[in-house]
Amino acid sequence: MLLLRARLSRGYVSIAVIAFAILLLTITALAPAVSTTTDFSIFNSGWNGTSDMAVSTYKLGKFSPTFEVRSTGTEMQVAQVGLDRIKLDPVSSALVEIGPTMPFSNSDGNLVGSFVKQGGTLFLADDFGTGNSLLAKMGATSRISGKLVMDLAFDKKPQFPVCFDLRPSPLTRNVTSVLLNYPSYLVINNATTTPVAFTSIASWLDNDTITASGLRAHSGPFVILAQERLGNGRIVLLSDPSVLINGMGKYLNNSILKQDILTEISTGRSAVFFDESHRSFFDPVAITMKFTGSVSPTAKGAVTILAFVLILWIATDYVDRALAIVIRQLMAIYSWSVRKIFSWRKPAPAAATITLEQIEKDVMGKHPDWRPGIVHYIVKERDRHSKAMLEPKEEV
Repeated sequence: MLLLRARLSRGYVSIAVIAFAILLLTITALAPAVSTTTDFSIFNSGWNGTSDMAVSTYKLGKFSPTFEVRSTGTEMQVAQVGLDRIKLDPVSSALVEIGPTMPFSNSDGNLVGSFVKQGGTLFLADDFGTGNSLLAKMGATSRISGKLVMDLAFDKKPQFPVCFDLRPSPLTRNVTSVLLNYPSYLVINNATTTPVAFTSIASWLDNDTITASGLRAHSGPFVILAQERLGNGRIVLLSDPSVLINGMGKYLNNSILKQDILTEISTGRSAVFFDESHRSFFDPVAITMKFTGSVSPTAKGAVTILAFVLILWIATDYVDRALAIVIRQLMAIYSWSVRKIFSWRKPAPAAATITLEQIEKDVMGKHPDWRPGIVHYIVKERDRHSKAMLEPKEEV
């Protein structure tokens, strides 16, 4: 009965320990995550978001947040910071606008225009959105047509053109082909803007007019990537933001192009700001606890071993025996250590006694010409004299 009670107590302890360990591992594997499902948002880790680009910027050590977390007492909210709240430095900053859906104000245009003209870098990727409202108000000459480009060089259907006409540029380093996704095209001023990538000569505009000769009024190639100089700064323009989303990175050289653009706009700069304030969040940005799966194999192995040991402890006496052996060994090591530490206090062994015969033999060995009888007499008298000196003297 006593043994059964002891094992029941062990069972309760084991369950508590295992539950506590699992709780700790779960807590360490959870992390607050800012998430949304809005197209092109850096907070969207789904196929249609651009979180991969934000992560790459973070790994470069140049990601600068453009939001703030506000607490209402009962919940936490993520508020997007407007352009007037971002500390844009023309020398050390770059601004990124991907697929904006809300128009830019005159103050936004003046602010960004001043930033670029003084040496800043702006990267704008848009197709059918409101990017032109920013370009117009900041004084740029390029525009996004807002018209769908289709191409006979396509993947699956003409709305997915394959772009392989790429001019040498740091923006297209190691890029040979890019898969587009319902792209528009750029209208540029060749005096201020350098085109970098084009659709093929077999491309055309959707719903374009047909001339009397049966030809389309507009035909390719169309510019999809370009760089415009504005004052002392520059604007990098891409007419298909879908190239940058997470789900398109696995096709052709899309991921290389995305990395080249990011590297080019961030080179020599310490801060890259992704503007999210000009996006309509139909799905609000929220803070959630996300399971990161970051529990290390070592931690998982430790929990498994702990559970196995506790089961042995409950069902058998192997653990008790092992603990007893370990304790005995530790006590033996302790005792041995104590003996070794204090062994220096033991007295040194006494010197060996030398006999008279050994003394005579040693003397004759050194002086073979001496007479043995005289040597024996001298040694014997010396011994007698020594003993006499050691005897206590009688008082007179």
